[in-house]
Amino acid sequence: MKRLAIILLLIIPAIISCYGQSNPSDQKFSPAQLKDDLAYLQQQLYTVHVYPYTELNKAQYDQLFSNINTKITDSLKATAFLKLVKPAIAYLCDEHAQASLPVKSLDKAYRDSAVFLPFALTKQGNIYKIAKVLSTQNELVAGENIVSIDNVPVDSLVKRCALFTSGYPDQRLQKAMQQFGYLYSWSEPIIQANYSVKTGSGRAIDVVGVPIKVWQDELNKQTGWDNTCDEKISYQKINDAAYINACSFNIPPKQLDSIHKKIDDIFTRIQQDKPKYLFIDISKNSGGQSVVGQMLLDGFNDKPFRGFSQDFKRSESYIKLLKSWGATPDDYYVNAPEGKIFHFVSDTTFPQPRADRFKGKVFIIVGNGTFSSAMMMATWVKDNHLAVIAGETPMLGHPNGFGELYNTKLPNTKINILFGVKRWIRPSGDLNDNLLRPDIQVKLTDDREMLIKSVLKKAGF
Repeated sequence: MKRLAIILLLIIPAIISCYGQSNPSDQKFSPAQLKDDLAYLQQQLYTVHVYPYTELNKAQYDQLFSNINTKITDSLKATAFLKLVKPAIAYLCDEHAQASLPVKSLDKAYRDSAVFLPFALTKQGNIYKIAKVLSTQNELVAGENIVSIDNVPVDSLVKRCALFTSGYPDQRLQKAMQQFGYLYSWSEPIIQANYSVKTGSGRAIDVVGVPIKVWQDELNKQTGWDNTCDEKISYQKINDAAYINACSFNIPPKQLDSIHKKIDDIFTRIQQDKPKYLFIDISKNSGGQSVVGQMLLDGFNDKPFRGFSQDFKRSESYIKLLKSWGATPDDYYVNAPEGKIFHFVSDTTFPQPRADRFKGKVFIIVGNGTFSSAMMMATWVKDNHLAVIAGETPMLGHPNGFGELYNTKLPNTKINILFGVKRWIRPSGDLNDNLLRPDIQVKLTDDREMLIKSVLKKAGF
């Protein structure tokens, strides 16, 4: 996994530098400029993404880009163009993929006005119901059936919203319901502050929008990623359990040595505290540097374990990006023909002896916020049977997926583009069930003592 660790050290600063440039929100771009951006996006997806034709074949993708091209008949702001190209990103089936703009570059109405539909959905059979209301409007009631919005059947709206997010088809549909009001407003061709909602009982409700901040707060609650995480790795002893909260692996490269020392100090402290159980909570961890997950594993695991296999696509664009980071690509990669896909079998990690390694029962806590390299850590544990996985099944992240992130900007609109140049395949090699299913299912809670008791009870302790 050395290659993985080295490359991941480079991702964070590269993304930050890439996202530094932007255009004013009121700037319009000519049809020629927009078509240049569209052609560049198509070229990048086809030649740099490791498997762009996962869901659509090339002919279908060509048709999608042709359809977008025909819609460009007049000058547009970057926000309007972003709406046009979002589906091209969705069809990559890449849960890391993004097409985005800095907030300051968005249309003013999205930044400052109450234009977002204030509810999420859930589906029971063929019926869509309000799952959560994000406003104080009394007419909106959680659990009520929703038939249509602005005279459009809600089923077709959910499918449309799914093309404004990312991931596998089922994953996109799940996001479309959980983030419905947010994605609906992005998927609408015009900006509006009021929506006509028809319910299953025949009621017609004039729904008033909410500001973007309301939805930003809700999205953060759904994953926990924006919760206070001043201390990326922290420890406390709770009764007979050692509890490590790993809320982020997003560690700057220059701080890796210090975080390694901190983790070593934590396990030395655990040895002194002599707990019976160890809990490592990555349920709200959006990832970062996978090597941090390996550091945590080393604190309790002495078994050799298999890593991920990977498919890695060669492209001149990625070589240029690596060089811009100050990295030197390997000769095998540089000298290969454009578009060649390398397959690397999974390697085996052999932990070195250490005196303070924890020897008791270990539980890894996962949830919907377990993503990217945090998902990678959980999958190492699950597929190699290194510890017990407990918590809730993550729906945003998957054991198999795309990674090794490539980023660029569309030349004129400066829309940020992000996607993977590698496909990771879990150690078990299972390509059929692409969910990380906990060994012990428990409802997550911020009450750590209660969570520990729930897990231990189900584990038979």
